[in-house]
Amino acid sequence: MFETIDLLLLLIAALGAVQAVFLIILLQGEGKRAFRANRWLMMFAVAVGMGFVDDIVDTIVPPLVNLYLTPLVTPFFFAFIPAIYLYFREISGNPSAKPAWHFAIMLPVSVVMVWVVFLLHASLSSSDTAVSDVRINLDFSQGSVFNLLLMMLIAIFCLQFAIYMFRIWHVAVRYLKDAHRQLEVDQKGLRRWVLELLVGLSVIFTLFTLISLFDTIVSRSEWLVLCVKATFVLVFFRMCHVIAANPALFVQPERDEVENTGESDGKRPRSGLARNVVDPEDVSRIGAKLDRIVAARELMFDPLLTMPKLANAVGVTPNQLSYVLNQHLGKSFFDFVNEVRTNEASRLLIEEPDRTILDIAISVGFNSKSTFNLAFKKITGKTPSAYREDKS
Repeated sequence: MFETIDLLLLLIAALGAVQAVFLIILLQGEGKRAFRANRWLMMFAVAVGMGFVDDIVDTIVPPLVNLYLTPLVTPFFFAFIPAIYLYFREISGNPSAKPAWHFAIMLPVSVVMVWVVFLLHASLSSSDTAVSDVRINLDFSQGSVFNLLLMMLIAIFCLQFAIYMFRIWHVAVRYLKDAHRQLEVDQKGLRRWVLELLVGLSVIFTLFTLISLFDTIVSRSEWLVLCVKATFVLVFFRMCHVIAANPALFVQPERDEVENTGESDGKRPRSGLARNVVDPEDVSRIGAKLDRIVAARELMFDPLLTMPKLANAVGVTPNQLSYVLNQHLGKSFFDFVNEVRTNEASRLLIEEPDRTILDIAISVGFNSKSTFNLAFKKITGKTPSAYREDKS
C-alpha cells in the first residue's frame, strides 16, 4: 500500500510529466521556422520529463530496480541548463557552433553513476542493510571511493549550474539591449516575456539544486522534497503557459528556406568580412539575396527580426548589410522591414475585409496595433482603417 506522501509525490510527478509532454507537442506545432530555437526547449522538456519519470518510477518500483536505473536517468539532470543556454544563444542570433559539446558531460556522468551503483550494490551484499533502505547519498561507511565519486558529481553539477546561469543571463540581457536598439518592437512585452522565462528558469534550477544537495548531503525530508517538487511543477506550468502565449516569437530562419527561394548565385557568402564598405559585386549579390528573402516572406514577418538575423540569412556582417541598405537602397533597416510588412498588410486589408486590423498587423510581424499604425501611415500616408475605406 502507498502512503499519503507517496501518493502525493506520484500525483505531482505525473502532472509534471504530462506538462513536459504538452510542452514538446506545443513546440513541435510551431513549425519548421521555429524549430532551430525550439529544439533546445524540447531538449529541456525531455530532461525535465525524465526527472518526473524518475520520481514516478521511484514510487512504484522496488528500490533495487530504481538503483539500477539511476545511471540512465541522472545524466539528464546535466542537460537541463545547457539546453536553455543554447536556446538563448539561438534566439540572440549567435547559435553555438558545436552544441553537442554542451551535452558531452552526460556520458561520463553515466559512467560514474554505473561505478557508484556498483560500489553501493557491493556494499549491500556485504552488510545487513535492508534493500528497502537503498538510496544514493553521502555515507562515509561506504568507503572513500564511493563518497569521492558522489562528491565529484555534486561539485560538477553545482559548477555547471553557476557557470551556465551566469551565461544565460548575460546572453539574455544582451539580447534585450540589441532588440531595443535594432528593432521597433513592443519592448514592454518582450522584456516581460524574457524576464519571466529567465526568472522561472532560475527558480526551477535553484530549487532543484538546493533540494538535491539537501537530499544527498544532509538528510532525506520527504515532505520538504514534496513541497519543493510541487513548487517546481507550478513554475514549470507557468513557463509552459508563457511559451504557449507567445508562439514562435524567437526564431532563426532555416538557411535552406532562404537558399531555396531562388537560383544560387554560385558564390559562397563572405560573411567573415569585417569591413563596412562592400564591392559593387557584393552589393549586387546582397541585393539579389534580399530580393529572395522578401519573396520568401516568412523571415520578413518574424516579429523579432533583427539586423544580425537578417545579415546572417543574407550571409554578410550587420555592418555590410547596413551599408547596402543605407547607401544603395536609401533605407534604414527599420524602413526596409516596415515597407515589406506594410506592402503585405496593404494587400491583406483589401483582400480580406472581414479580418481585423490587429490580426493583420500581427500576421505581418508587428507586435502592436499602435506600432503598425505609425509604420503604415509613414509609408502610405494613411492609417490602415482609412486605407481600407478608400480602397473598398
